[in-house]
Amino acid sequence: MVALPFQRPLGLLALIAVAIFIFLYLRRPKPQEKIIPSLMFVMQDNKRSRQYSFFQKLMTNLLFLLQLLSILGLALVAAAPFAKLKYDVTLENTVIILDVSASMQAKEKGVSRFDKALGQAKKAVSGRNSIIMAENVPLIVLENENSKIALDVLSKIKPRATTTNLGDALLLAKDILGEKPGRIIVFSDFLATEGPDIEVVRATLSSKDKIVDFVDVSNNVKNVGIIKLEVTKYNTKVYVKNFNNEAKQVTIKIVKDNKAIAQTKVAIAPNSIENFIFDTPAGISKVELEPKDDLEVDDAAYIATPPKIKNSVLLVTNEKSSNLELALEAAKDIELNVVNPPVLTINTKKQRIEPYKHDVVIVYRINNVNKRDGIVPGTFEDIEEYADKGGNVIIGAQDDSKEINARGLLAVELKDKINKPTKVCIDTINQITKQFEKERCFTTTSSYFGAEAKKGTVTFASADDKTPLIVYGEKKKGKIAYYGILDDASDFKTLPSFPIFWSLLINFMIGTEDIKDFNYKTGKIVAINEQKVKTPSSTLTTSKLLMDEAGIYEFDNKKFAVNLLDEKESDINLLSKIEEQKEREKLLERESKEHDFNLELTILGLVFMFMLTEFLYIKRRGDV
Repeated sequence: MVALPFQRPLGLLALIAVAIFIFLYLRRPKPQEKIIPSLMFVMQDNKRSRQYSFFQKLMTNLLFLLQLLSILGLALVAAAPFAKLKYDVTLENTVIILDVSASMQAKEKGVSRFDKALGQAKKAVSGRNSIIMAENVPLIVLENENSKIALDVLSKIKPRATTTNLGDALLLAKDILGEKPGRIIVFSDFLATEGPDIEVVRATLSSKDKIVDFVDVSNNVKNVGIIKLEVTKYNTKVYVKNFNNEAKQVTIKIVKDNKAIAQTKVAIAPNSIENFIFDTPAGISKVELEPKDDLEVDDAAYIATPPKIKNSVLLVTNEKSSNLELALEAAKDIELNVVNPPVLTINTKKQRIEPYKHDVVIVYRINNVNKRDGIVPGTFEDIEEYADKGGNVIIGAQDDSKEINARGLLAVELKDKINKPTKVCIDTINQITKQFEKERCFTTTSSYFGAEAKKGTVTFASADDKTPLIVYGEKKKGKIAYYGILDDASDFKTLPSFPIFWSLLINFMIGTEDIKDFNYKTGKIVAINEQKVKTPSSTLTTSKLLMDEAGIYEFDNKKFAVNLLDEKESDINLLSKIEEQKEREKLLERESKEHDFNLELTILGLVFMFMLTEFLYIKRRGDV
């Protein structure tokens, strides 16, 4: 301990009270000697009195000493003294930040970076302990618990498949410590791919009573990994990168139901990327790289498709061949049945079908009732009932549309036919018409029907005079659409956008789920209705799901694929910018720091003891 400093030096003026006390003590009146009759008895006991004279003087001086020390102590308290003492901060509070990101799974001679970090983290446990898992979103798994509980929690932590956010983990550790002294130790390979700069945060946190230390557990490993996956309904493109300084040859396999359905061998130059395109398999499949290397989490990528990848469409037409039929047949996501009235239960391939069990029914260029091969009376009643119960119906305009009783299946009120050239332009930009956003007038037509859109419908495209030509609406539980472009009078049927338009329109009406909504990157947080969720490693009940493992998740009666797919996290060859581990081994030893300890309460405690002793002495002497 060094000389006592004071927080309130002016308080030392209270020492004047000590001087006054000594002055008054020295000026107290001396006792007068008087002879009384009982003096003889005192003289008889003179010998015994002399034996206790020393003790009596001591007790008298003790009273003075107790009073002096009490006044002196109170005067010092007024000056708020404190002392600088050394103490072991590791015995106070310890916050362990454990990197559990994907790169920590990298192995060298069978030992992963995470294994090394975990072993050293267990040695650092002391005092009151808090543990933070550093994923892309840092998670507190323990706060302010003893060493036994901390060791138990550490033994249950497993590495994840996310990116790394050490900066936010450090800020979270700061919030846990608050104003308390303690130590923050980060165990990581310091391949930080997200969050604020850790050195900047470290400098901000370090103070006289907080220690921030980094322990680097990186190793010497090699990696070739999948860094990107472009999944569409029709095909998938996988990107593979060689992070090594020498060329590597790998085999890319597409696996479904534990069987390889496609594979190819590729030679990848040093620090280069190769890609491979394949048809997207329905359901759950997986891309695998062989041989496996030091980081296996990016040697595989999962693919999930919606439960229903193909839409069933019924085309009712008397045309033997049409551009619309060719467009629908070419769509990979459409399962087409074509029927020629009057029979709707036998398709053109002579197969028996259930007409009203299709996802969409399209009525296009039919012969009217009472014409040869015309539609059977009552057919539109059946189609209307199908729509009312949740079916989707598209009615195409034809030259005699006004003569056909389509009942309530038209989304417009038809008027007379107009024979004059006009442009067909988009009124509403949505997922159907987005392909025409740059060129809103996408075709022309020489004739069309005057029409008025019914209440509650949406016009997607119209003629120059604002006559609606493509209109969408709802009918009870179902959906209806009016396609008012007469294909014989327009060149739209020959444009590349024609099959795309019909595919998008059908998907829109059915409400087909986007395949992108079934394939995620790790680290995503999904809000769902509280339910049981099957993860790649366990089952849990939650309403807020953190997808931090690579693999297949199951909830909402669907399956979802989750993959790492992060080039920075896979770059495990990258050298750490943190000091070498050998220079940091001493970090886990006890470390002392100087701390200002306020002595006011200590001195007040002593003053209380002095005053209590004085009171007991006076009481025993009989003065009170």
